Amino acid sequence: MANYATNIFHARTENKTDLGKIEAFLDETFNGFVNRQGDSVDAEFSSRWVYPEEEINKLVESLEAKDKIYIKILTYEFEDEYVSFRVFSRGKWNIKL
Repeated sequence: MANYATNIFHARTENKTDLGKIEAFLDETFNGFVNRQGDSVDAEFSSRWVYPEEEINKLVESLEAKDKIYIKILTYEFEDEYVSFRVFSRGKWNIKL
Protein backbone atom coordinates (compact mmCIF):
# COMPACT_ATOMS: atom_id res chain seq x y z
CA MET A 1 0.00 0.00 0.00
CA ALA A 2 1.32 3.42 -0.96
CA ASN A 3 1.69 6.16 1.59
CA TYR A 4 -0.04 9.37 0.64
CA ALA A 5 1.22 12.82 1.56
CA THR A 6 -1.17 15.61 2.47
CA ASN A 7 -0.65 18.96 0.72
CA ILE A 8 -2.02 22.22 2.08
CA PHE A 9 -1.94 24.83 -0.70
CA HIS A 10 -2.52 28.59 -0.76
CA ALA A 11 -2.10 30.99 -3.70
CA ARG A 12 -2.78 34.71 -3.89
CA THR A 13 -2.72 37.02 -6.91
CA GLU A 14 -4.76 39.84 -8.43
CA ASN A 15 -4.53 38.15 -11.85
CA LYS A 16 -8.00 36.63 -12.32
CA THR A 17 -6.87 34.50 -15.28
CA ASP A 18 -4.14 32.89 -13.17
CA LEU A 19 -6.59 32.27 -10.32
CA GLY A 20 -8.87 30.46 -12.76
CA LYS A 21 -5.96 28.38 -14.08
CA ILE A 22 -4.91 27.42 -10.56
CA GLU A 23 -8.41 26.47 -9.49
CA ALA A 24 -9.03 24.37 -12.63
CA PHE A 25 -5.59 22.70 -12.51
CA LEU A 26 -5.90 21.65 -8.87
CA ASP A 27 -9.46 20.43 -9.39
CA GLU A 28 -8.53 18.40 -12.49
CA THR A 29 -5.16 17.07 -11.28
CA PHE A 30 -5.71 16.16 -7.65
CA ASN A 31 -8.44 14.54 -5.61
CA GLY A 32 -9.15 16.98 -2.82
CA PHE A 33 -10.77 20.22 -1.73
CA VAL A 34 -10.34 23.48 -3.70
CA ASN A 35 -11.81 26.83 -2.61
CA ARG A 36 -11.49 30.12 -4.49
CA GLN A 37 -12.39 33.27 -2.62
CA GLY A 38 -11.51 36.81 -3.66
CA ASP A 39 -7.88 36.99 -4.79
CA SER A 40 -6.86 33.57 -3.43
CA VAL A 41 -7.22 29.83 -3.87
CA ASP A 42 -6.90 27.40 -0.98
CA ALA A 43 -6.73 23.65 -1.40
CA GLU A 44 -5.99 20.42 0.41
CA PHE A 45 -5.14 17.34 -1.63
CA SER A 46 -3.08 14.17 -1.50
CA SER A 47 -0.06 13.04 -3.50
CA ARG A 48 1.96 9.86 -3.52
CA TRP A 49 4.69 9.87 -0.85
CA VAL A 50 6.12 13.40 -1.27
CA TYR A 51 5.59 16.93 -2.58
CA PRO A 52 4.15 16.73 -6.15
CA GLU A 53 6.97 18.70 -7.75
CA GLU A 54 6.35 17.76 -11.38
CA GLU A 55 2.68 18.70 -11.23
CA ILE A 56 3.21 21.98 -9.37
CA ASN A 57 6.01 23.00 -11.76
CA LYS A 58 3.61 22.40 -14.66
CA LEU A 59 1.05 24.63 -12.94
CA VAL A 60 3.54 27.46 -12.33
CA GLU A 61 4.78 27.30 -15.94
CA SER A 62 1.20 27.83 -17.17
CA LEU A 63 0.74 31.10 -15.25
CA GLU A 64 0.81 34.51 -16.96
CA ALA A 65 2.09 36.65 -14.09
CA LYS A 66 4.60 34.44 -12.27
CA ASP A 67 6.29 37.45 -10.67
CA LYS A 68 3.01 38.65 -9.12
CA ILE A 69 1.81 35.46 -7.46
CA TYR A 70 2.41 34.16 -3.96
CA ILE A 71 2.10 30.41 -3.40
CA LYS A 72 2.83 28.39 -0.28
CA ILE A 73 2.55 24.62 0.04
CA LEU A 74 2.99 22.49 3.15
CA THR A 75 3.35 18.78 2.43
CA TYR A 76 3.57 16.10 5.10
CA GLU A 77 3.44 12.32 5.37
CA PHE A 78 3.45 10.97 8.93
CA GLU A 79 4.48 7.34 8.34
CA ASP A 80 7.87 8.30 6.85
CA GLU A 81 8.17 11.53 8.86
CA TYR A 82 8.34 13.58 5.66
CA VAL A 83 7.75 17.36 5.70
CA SER A 84 8.23 19.98 2.99
CA PHE A 85 7.33 23.67 3.09
CA ARG A 86 7.80 25.74 -0.08
CA VAL A 87 7.04 29.35 -0.92
CA PHE A 88 6.87 30.78 -4.45
CA SER A 89 7.23 34.56 -4.55
CA ARG A 90 8.58 37.06 -7.11
CA GLY A 91 9.03 34.25 -9.63
CA LYS A 92 11.23 32.01 -7.45
CA TRP A 93 10.83 29.06 -5.11
CA ASN A 94 12.17 29.21 -1.57
CA ILE A 95 12.28 25.74 -0.01
CA LYS A 96 11.98 26.22 3.75
CA LEU A 97 11.97 22.52 4.74
